[in-house]
Amino acid sequence: SEEQRLAASQARADALAILAGTVPAVGTGIRITIQDGDGLVSASVLLGAVQELRDAGAEAIQIGDVRVVASTWFEDAADGSGISVSGSVLASPYRIAVIGDPDTLATALEIPGGVSDTVRTAGGTISVVKDTEVVVTALQPETAPQYARPAPSDGS
Repeated sequence: SEEQRLAASQARADALAILAGTVPAVGTGIRITIQDGDGLVSASVLLGAVQELRDAGAEAIQIGDVRVVASTWFEDAADGSGISVSGSVLASPYRIAVIGDPDTLATALEIPGGVSDTVRTAGGTISVVKDTEVVVTALQPETAPQYARPAPSDGS
């Protein structure tokens, strides 16, 4: 029916908006706090955490006040004051909110030689708390692609 098609279209649009980071999201997940005691937790550690979380099925991620999406980038701040996440310089402690299956996400961070081990080796501490309601409020501004456009349908 038309009503079912509209509902399915709205559900798809909602899912895409969450993935694009253009709407807030809420769900089960984890809250991570990384404390950088000696200033040795680098941008590559946060990037590694995001990659592990995505591999573990994270559906929405926020670091500090920055929504993590496909175009998010990480860089050590030039003045040593922290880590730049898509241009926003964040300082320790780094707080990460993640929506997804809490058990799977928490387990992914404890893989031997993975994120938690890397943080501890760098002299930092990591805390992971499972939660039944994690809210991701940071939004990614909507932007039109500069180069990409939909490919024409070949009719198949």
